[in-house]
Amino acid sequence: MRYILLSVLIFAGTQAFCSPKPVTITAGNYAEKKMPLSFSVARTWLYGRSDKLKASEANVRSKQEASESLETLGGPTVSVQAVQIAGQKKIDIHKDISLPVLGPFPIGLNEKLSLNGPRASATATWPIYTGGKISAVQEAGKYAVDEALSSKRQTAEELDAQLAGYYFGLQLAVSIEKLQKSMLDQQNKELQRAVKFEKQGMISKVERMSVQVARDNTKRDYLKARDNVKVAKLQLARLLREEDFGNLSTPLFILNRPLQPLKYWVDTALVFNPQLAVIQAKASQADAGIKAAKSEWAPQVFAFGQYNFIKHYQTLVEPNWIAGVGVNFTIWNAKDRRASVRSAEATLEQVEAGKAEATNAVRTAVEVAWLKTQNSIDQYKLSASTVTLASENLKLKSKGFGEGLYTALDVTEARSQLLKAEVGRRLAAYEFVSNYAILHAMAGKMSDFMNAFNDKNVIVEK
Repeated sequence: MRYILLSVLIFAGTQAFCSPKPVTITAGNYAEKKMPLSFSVARTWLYGRSDKLKASEANVRSKQEASESLETLGGPTVSVQAVQIAGQKKIDIHKDISLPVLGPFPIGLNEKLSLNGPRASATATWPIYTGGKISAVQEAGKYAVDEALSSKRQTAEELDAQLAGYYFGLQLAVSIEKLQKSMLDQQNKELQRAVKFEKQGMISKVERMSVQVARDNTKRDYLKARDNVKVAKLQLARLLREEDFGNLSTPLFILNRPLQPLKYWVDTALVFNPQLAVIQAKASQADAGIKAAKSEWAPQVFAFGQYNFIKHYQTLVEPNWIAGVGVNFTIWNAKDRRASVRSAEATLEQVEAGKAEATNAVRTAVEVAWLKTQNSIDQYKLSASTVTLASENLKLKSKGFGEGLYTALDVTEARSQLLKAEVGRRLAAYEFVSNYAILHAMAGKMSDFMNAFNDKNVIVEK
């Protein structure tokens, strides 16, 4: 994983950049001040402006509101309705009855009752037992919130790692540009001295020309480096949604203590990695889906009641109020309930398989990041002797050149070796910071990385 393009230039393929000028800061309490930009402030800007993070936050709010809407799902539902009815009921009854005194005589009832008139009523239903369907839906809603929160955290971890790549990549650019500028200045002085020696007959024209060619090559590298740093600064500016910002104040650094064992990072990632948390939430939702599908086979027990507000137009058979308890059992459903259960179970199997794959991927990513981080520490420490040797060699060759013991090409080569060693040391520091950030992001512990450069057990690379 890399979030910044570092161009390979200097002689043996080292990187080259140039330093941006400080400009006016227009964000937050940096407004109208040329203040240094720390990594923590850059992170605050990023969190406040990232559209990707805003989308994640909106998704969390949406799932939370949806989950809250399901909290009272097992409660009563009360509705009020009003209708205007037009209709008629015909009653036609004929029957013979017998009385002790009068004897048998016929009774007849032949009436037409009008149903015309308004009706208004309140109806309530209350599920008592649903076979676990309501609780399953509520659980799914809560796990959907967990998924959204984990997804938001995953987005934040990814943005942190990306910011580390851009921020410290620009720091690396500034550091290398200073080296390039210093080398160019020395090459200019070397050229001036070579011109002087040529006039005095101390060196040949060819040797003076070789010094000039070396100086021109260095200048070309410097100009390319200046363009490359513009790219690095542009990437950081676009990420932060801030065109102008001051010099970066958080330096490159490297641990001056042993890195925690690989097992520690793997175990931490398996517990706190946000990607795995997202998949676990999906698995929990799938399990709730199985419960909901199986509930379709269970009987539904419910309580109900109705109260009529307008009694004037009621017929004899219409109640003023009514209440009771009912049971509903679906014998046949047009939807295949067995297939629904199998579908939910297959969804859970799919999520579990995805979780196994993701776990393997997280393990691999953590192991690779740990190995690269450890290698960067080793490379940085080993580069110290190389820098010391190259520095002493340049001093020797420079002094010997003035005494005629070494040629200008010897001095140029010695200077190039020192530059390569210095760049290698800074590159190792950048590789450490970049991979250390990725290691924390994969382990779900990016908050710990935020304090890493304040640790007393670090070497600051200036």
